[in-house]
Amino acid sequence: MSLDYDLVIIGNTPEAFLAASQAIKFQARVALVLGETPHDHSLETDSLILSYFTYLHDHWQNFTQCHLNLHSVSQLNYDDLKQWKNKVKQDIKELTNREKLAKLGVDIIEESGEFCRLPKLGFVLKTRTLRSRRYLLAISSLAITPQIPGLAEVGYVIPETLDIDQLPQNIVILCQTYLGIELAQLLNRLGKKITLIIENSNILLQEDKDIIQLIQAILEAENIKLLINSSITQVRKIEGKKWIQAGNKAIETNEIIVVNQRILNTNRLNLEGVKVEIENNKIKTNNKLQTTNPNIYACGRAMGQYSLSNIAQYEASIAIKNTIFYPIFKVNYDYHPIRMLTNPIFSRVGLTETQAQQQYKNDIIIIKQNYKTLVKATVLDETTGFCKLITRRNGLILGCHIIGNNSDEIINIVAYAIKNKIKIQEIAKLFPPYGTISEILFKISRQWQEKKNREKKLLNNCLETLLFWRRKWSQ
Repeated sequence: MSLDYDLVIIGNTPEAFLAASQAIKFQARVALVLGETPHDHSLETDSLILSYFTYLHDHWQNFTQCHLNLHSVSQLNYDDLKQWKNKVKQDIKELTNREKLAKLGVDIIEESGEFCRLPKLGFVLKTRTLRSRRYLLAISSLAITPQIPGLAEVGYVIPETLDIDQLPQNIVILCQTYLGIELAQLLNRLGKKITLIIENSNILLQEDKDIIQLIQAILEAENIKLLINSSITQVRKIEGKKWIQAGNKAIETNEIIVVNQRILNTNRLNLEGVKVEIENNKIKTNNKLQTTNPNIYACGRAMGQYSLSNIAQYEASIAIKNTIFYPIFKVNYDYHPIRMLTNPIFSRVGLTETQAQQQYKNDIIIIKQNYKTLVKATVLDETTGFCKLITRRNGLILGCHIIGNNSDEIINIVAYAIKNKIKIQEIAKLFPPYGTISEILFKISRQWQEKKNREKKLLNNCLETLLFWRRKWSQ
């Protein structure tokens, strides 16, 4: 029996659309199965829009306070945000619309289906069965309802259903992911009174201690009430108010926002029937993105800890090459940056300090440079933050952690250096324009060079001797 397609992609996500657009360029026969339920919601897009809005909101307030005659000018408001947000999301949606893919030759199928194993592997729809050489899962995730006594009865909201202008003043956020930290700070900057409850032992389990301490200090300085390592035992409604029992504390609030771990939307796909294993709420894959069924691959935001689109797009590009050609390409996350939309923004690429110490022992050098040394940070009054660079003693860059203004832009320079094995000594040869944030990389590279030079005692002694005799000869 001949096959219908070279690749069938299952999912209604941006990475599914990207995978389809890349696969069709290789002259492959491609089908994209979207399912029956539209899925155009992106928490990352929402966070980015809200982060930019609060940034404008803060700077507008600071500007009007410095210019008394501007107090009469209308302030930024939620109606402006909603209209702008809808316009931006529509523009983003048009970048990956199904009509463009259909014109390229992708078969767009708006039906739900499931895998079948017998007599041959296929994807069964209502009207037909799709047969393909390979299959790619680029599916979405769903919010999980926390198993907290009384929560469902009392009621809560999740980020997908959040309507900012309808939120009351007093809010409790139950947080299990970095998105809860972002949301807490953003809503606080819009004037809400926020209590952030985190069940884990610290606010970011994967990050280094100095990053965690600074982000926590920023949140507390902005009067966000933090309850860390606090398990929630029950939620009740008393006299019209919502009450949360967290540890030994009873907290009264007007609204509860749950930013919980999410679950893969594998409902009715029959993955178990085709021997695709799910482990710790993630589809089990190897470094080639093959599942436990070698003809089925998986990629996307639903697979990763930070749920970032750049990682999802990278995985999609690797999966496409392996499915269309031959599975020889492997994922390598060492040079792909992650970002948190805190204010200031936190960005990281490569190894953490802990990981570097475990792998390279004493063969590492760690250098820090504070944002307060930058001209632009001083001009913008955004001097909070630092850049931490982790290298081997020969200058090979292992990782970089930046918390500060525009960190998500300059982290790409370090990511490029890591990917191409460019040593820190080369960055020290670059002289960025005066008054740019990228100056911090130049400063930290020069600081690294100075540290190395101090370790070269023989060279320093020779240099000191040379300069001594040059002064003598000049007399």
